[in-house]
Amino acid sequence: MISTQLDTIKELMEYGVPKEHLAEANEFLEEFENDIVALNLLHSFYSFLPDGIEDWIRELRIINKKEGLFLICAVTARNEYLYLVNQERAEFLGQLKEGIYDTEVLDFFGYTAAERIENITKDLTSHPLYSPAYENEELCPVCTTANGEYHTLGCPVEVCPWCGGQLTNCNCRFTVLEKSRISSEQDLRTFEEKLSKKGRIAYDSISQRPAYPSQE
Repeated sequence: MISTQLDTIKELMEYGVPKEHLAEANEFLEEFENDIVALNLLHSFYSFLPDGIEDWIRELRIINKKEGLFLICAVTARNEYLYLVNQERAEFLGQLKEGIYDTEVLDFFGYTAAERIENITKDLTSHPLYSPAYENEELCPVCTTANGEYHTLGCPVEVCPWCGGQLTNCNCRFTVLEKSRISSEQDLRTFEEKLSKKGRIAYDSISQRPAYPSQE
């Protein structure tokens, strides 16, 4: 999936990036070639150039993040754009200078309507550059939720509060539902309710982060 998306982005860049900046744009893309969050944003940008003219992304700044969802500012050669991004998709929110009008987004990140983001983003350099999620030890390498937050439901790293095993691999979900399989959206909602009532185990970067073989 990632390799296919990477190829698609490269094709889109051939048409959307000024020829004199194509090498730089490709070099930037290579930094995130294994990061699905960044690739989702890049794919969204190059699929639909916001201003309808050639442009390219020079940097990504994290404005906020919560429960695996990133509010990112894409800084291009011409402008600055806001995107809502996770492992599944990227949603274009508009130009940074125009702020955010979506009340659901504002509420989710704890902003007031009066703030509308522009006051928070006056100095973009005060916000950290986005780096591949798998390099950040404070983030779950699978669902990208932060240390102390709940995993995205279905993340294989989440620990089962009933048995202490891997939630997606143990049989507790079937036991609490008294079913042999989860076969509907209602089953999933019911399980999520029971899981919340039991008490979900938040991500702990020390005890839960998977260990990978050394590259040495």
